[in-house]
Amino acid sequence: MTVATLKRNISFLTDAKGEKVAVQFDLRNQQMQELFEDLLDTLTVFERQDEPTRPFDEIKKEILAQRVNV
Repeated sequence: MTVATLKRNISFLTDAKGEKVAVQFDLRNQQMQELFEDLLDTLTVFERQDEPTRPFDEIKKEILAQRVNV
């Protein structure tokens, strides 16, 4: 899908002054839905960027331990 096609699936809502106040994404379009989901995922990354990190091996051990106990 081209950028032009994606743009056709975006609409801006304006107020009485003609200023953009909201945006609509036509989620019936699969590519637009995926793009919007990517946007939400990106926002989650920004939201969590200051959270402390943990080593992968530590998390892996926790997950494996939970699987054994189930």
